[in-house]
Amino acid sequence: MMPSAGTRRRIATTATVLGTFALVAPSAQAAETTVPCAPAALVKAVADANATPEPDALSLAPNCVYTLTEAADARWNSGLPSVEGKLTIHGNHATIERAKDAPRFRIITNWGDLTLNEITITGGHAPDGAGTNSYGDANPGGSGGGIQNWGPLTITDSIISGNTAGAGARGADATATTYAGSGGSGGFGGGISSYSSSRATLTITRTTITGNASGAGGPGGNGVAAKPGGRGGAAGYGGGVEVISGTVLRIIGGSVTGNSAGSGGKGGTGGAEGGGAGDGGSGGVAGGVFLSSSQGLLNPAFTGVTVSGNQAGRGGDAGIAGPGGYSGYSGYGGRGGGIGVFDDNLTLDAVKVGDNAAGEPGAGSYPSPASGGGIHTLNAHVTLVNGAVVSGNLPDNCVYPADVPGCVNDFRTAEAQGSDQRAVAERAAVVSRG
Repeated sequence: MMPSAGTRRRIATTATVLGTFALVAPSAQAAETTVPCAPAALVKAVADANATPEPDALSLAPNCVYTLTEAADARWNSGLPSVEGKLTIHGNHATIERAKDAPRFRIITNWGDLTLNEITITGGHAPDGAGTNSYGDANPGGSGGGIQNWGPLTITDSIISGNTAGAGARGADATATTYAGSGGSGGFGGGISSYSSSRATLTITRTTITGNASGAGGPGGNGVAAKPGGRGGAAGYGGGVEVISGTVLRIIGGSVTGNSAGSGGKGGTGGAEGGGAGDGGSGGVAGGVFLSSSQGLLNPAFTGVTVSGNQAGRGGDAGIAGPGGYSGYSGYGGRGGGIGVFDDNLTLDAVKVGDNAAGEPGAGSYPSPASGGGIHTLNAHVTLVNGAVVSGNLPDNCVYPADVPGCVNDFRTAEAQGSDQRAVAERAAVVSRG
């Protein structure tokens, strides 16, 4: 049925108004800039993009290797200027890397809305912790060895490889008036670290995340006289990717393979007059991906991803006791060789979680057996759909199979069922990170 004359007039009038509006206020289009194959040109292009309020797009030289030798943003220790607006980088299979002999800095810090296509980010190394606080406890290592993210981030058809978060600093030694300090915690998120105080989405599509590592815990300080050594620092979580607070993670296709969480720091030596040994620090949770929400359920999801060959962190060794002093406790090995999820509901859709390994305990008193080679949950739930499988992980597949319906363990010990003490330590590490 044809519309009436009145209806036709209203349609024509509406079209005219919309057409006029389109002429007056066109949608913003990103201006695209071709970037020559030179690191200085790339640094300048990102800085120029930050200087304009409009969206920008950069097209890198095909297959170029942009080798960065110093941090362009000293405040945030980033090889490129920190992204402040809406920016798209078309990599055309180019690589952005940190020179092997350069000072330690991450590759990218994003405060804006960043999209990366067909690009390799490699060799970033967040700064190690340095110094101590007024109590002698050491400072933590930096998070986000490859990318430190604070806003929306989209990564497609790319490679995030060989990046490392910073190690914790060494605790201060005891003096006549002070006790030995604890080692600093290792940085989180070797490849990518994402934190957002409000909800922001991190979407990773058809991307390889491999060979990244979170930071090691720093050693505890040494005791003096009858004073004990300090505790070793806990290692960072999420060797490949770490997202906490309000970041909503989506991983579609691609793989998370061969990443590792850092080892716990060694306890300090006890004083020579019977000082006890310092306890070893906890190994890092989640060699592959770590997620933790503090803003209610964010419902992250992985689709068609392979999570394999990742390693949670080894626990730190206890220190050496002074003559007659007590022995230190073994550091817990990290759980969740493949994935760690705290306080959220994760969906694994046609995902394979296999051949990952939990961290072994460190040397010392009362070592707790390794557990959670595949998935570690804490106040969390994981749903397996469309043939998703968790198998072949060591020494078992899931710390709490009830949290992951369909996950079956071949090996399990009573100790692996978890202690309140370990859960408290794991959550404390996340709170300290946030």
